[in-house]
Amino acid sequence: MTSEVETSPPPRGALFEKHVADVIAALFVTVIVLYAASGPLNEFIRWVIETTTPAFDEMSRRDQRVFLREHWLGAAHRAFEQGFLLPTGLIIGLPIVLSFAITLLTLHRKPGLRAVNWALTALAVSAFTSWIVAIFASDAGILPTARGIDYVMFPLATAITLYLTWRLFGGFIVGFCLFWVVYFFVKGWLPDWTGILAGSEATFSQNLRQMILQFWAQTGGMFGQPIQVVTGNVLIFIVFGAVLMASGAGDLLMKIANRLTGGLTGGAAHASVASSALFGTLSGAAISNVVSTGVMTIPVIRKAGFKPAFAGAVEAAASTGGQSMPPVMGVVAFFVAGQIGLEYRYIVVAAIIPAIFYYLGTFLAVYFEARKRGVGALPASERPKLTRSEWVQCLVFVIPLGTLSYFLFAQPSVPKAGFYGLIAALASASLLFRDFRSGRRLWTAFVDAGRMAATIVIIVTAIGLIVGLIQTSGFAGRLSQLLAEVADGPLPLVLLVVALGAIVLGMGLPPGATYFIIVIALSSGIDTVGIAPLTLHLFVVVFAMMSTVTPPVALAAFAAAPIAGADPIKTGFEAAKISLAGFLIPFVFVYHPAVLYKLQVIFEWFGEDRVNSRAMIDIATVTWFDFFWILGAFTLAMWLIASALAGFDRSRLSVVERALRLTLGGAVLLPQLAIAAPAAGLGLALLLASPRLARRAGPAAP
Repeated sequence: MTSEVETSPPPRGALFEKHVADVIAALFVTVIVLYAASGPLNEFIRWVIETTTPAFDEMSRRDQRVFLREHWLGAAHRAFEQGFLLPTGLIIGLPIVLSFAITLLTLHRKPGLRAVNWALTALAVSAFTSWIVAIFASDAGILPTARGIDYVMFPLATAITLYLTWRLFGGFIVGFCLFWVVYFFVKGWLPDWTGILAGSEATFSQNLRQMILQFWAQTGGMFGQPIQVVTGNVLIFIVFGAVLMASGAGDLLMKIANRLTGGLTGGAAHASVASSALFGTLSGAAISNVVSTGVMTIPVIRKAGFKPAFAGAVEAAASTGGQSMPPVMGVVAFFVAGQIGLEYRYIVVAAIIPAIFYYLGTFLAVYFEARKRGVGALPASERPKLTRSEWVQCLVFVIPLGTLSYFLFAQPSVPKAGFYGLIAALASASLLFRDFRSGRRLWTAFVDAGRMAATIVIIVTAIGLIVGLIQTSGFAGRLSQLLAEVADGPLPLVLLVVALGAIVLGMGLPPGATYFIIVIALSSGIDTVGIAPLTLHLFVVVFAMMSTVTPPVALAAFAAAPIAGADPIKTGFEAAKISLAGFLIPFVFVYHPAVLYKLQVIFEWFGEDRVNSRAMIDIATVTWFDFFWILGAFTLAMWLIASALAGFDRSRLSVVERALRLTLGGAVLLPQLAIAAPAAGLGLALLLASPRLARRAGPAAP
């Protein structure tokens, strides 16, 4: 569900509110950039002081530290840091206040409801500002307590948060949140037969006081880990992507994708896959990928000869994979990094091969469907040719992403990497795109980035409330105990339970919301499974991602269906089939850990010590043979499985051959080499013999 803000131009009377919201959005981006620039700014101030002080190098280290504090520039920077960059209330609260103001000011477009916009904005700003003031008091040493005003402000802030979430994201997530709110108060009265839902008894006033103490007087609930991760690490990447897209890079991306894949069988559909993969490196959000690229790719896929449901499904499946594309990977990678205490760069490296596997599977599904329907390559006349200047403009991706990757890997500070990546993006876009040099274009980029960031902050604020309710109510602990008991069973069964739970809980929720809930609700309780935390969390993450293309509630497919003019449910089933690789990949990297861990050796190649973390396995235990074996095995398995599901390879496949391909494809992925190697040999033999079998069978019925 989208808000009125996004679906129609504002009437003349609402232009003032829009201009105010735009100014706040640009201010929000400035705040985001300042927070991300904290580290570089500190280094710059130190460099200026050292450079302008001739005798600085001759001082002792103690005298240097004292001089840096007492120098007028150092003192001014420290005051700015302590007053703006470091206070917890501002780091968390200011983005929330600005996000709510940006959205609420343009929420209702009817002239008669303009006063409602201003009233809601004033209430939201008042409520969250009172929280900021209370946190400042806590930082000053005053013990957190439930004040009388908190009993008004907390319900008010919660109600506005849920109302905005409903307007922007629909009723499912609001209903989910309300369920946990009600459960928090009634858990003690539930009968024993409700199992893990039955909790300790407390009065209504006791529950309310506990909720206010945990969620309002401290940094819990709406102000908990989800929003802390987003404000600390994610928002700068939203600005980074918005700047690149506003520069004109989006059109160039589409052109590159069509140029790269237009000559392949089913070229139009492959262009959708390629463009979504490229967009995924910037945005990491499935539905925004569908909306931004689908309006261009889906009509072309239909025109090429694919059915409407398949056309929408291709875009939905390809956009879903964008959530796992390094280096951004949406919100989830940052959250996992915080949960398991692992630097973000290791998660990015671990995600490289699974992302490649996902798009390999998507490519093969499209390829065999194209063969089946006789859809060939795009005609040469329809394949866009890049001019010399456009080839040069491709640097707008290479330079910023290269800068971003360098700072992520060489100096693992996520905000610093995002800041330098943004500076590189601004410089590259200004040099390579003439239109971007205008102040108007830059203003538009900042406003768009501010609005996108505001939307993410709102949904994450609601998710923080859900996560807090699940944890504080005691349900998370009881669920953990249950999962720990389940973990005593066979590992495949445990993994199936977790996968099913991730998909079911993820249905109907936006991708970022899904990640937060699933990781908190499931993975925290199954650490006894005996799998490395990084493996376990990424297992949960991938299945949470796959919920966006899993019927009956497949958000990415539902977003693509109207563009394709297809039935949403049918589009969802087609998308799930195209995305089959995504359902296999988590099991593959559990049983073939080389997929996630062997590439971690690149840090040793750059002169670092061997990676040593309790969140990972010892990378010395996986060999290059393991790595290259699973690369080849997965490719072969997906060829067998994708062709079997399509019922077509070079010709139509018989029922027996389809069943044989499915069986061999699954066997190739087994961890027992004594089974997988013969299966691979039989699979290759079957592929080589397939044309001969088809000739013996004669022409197939159309």
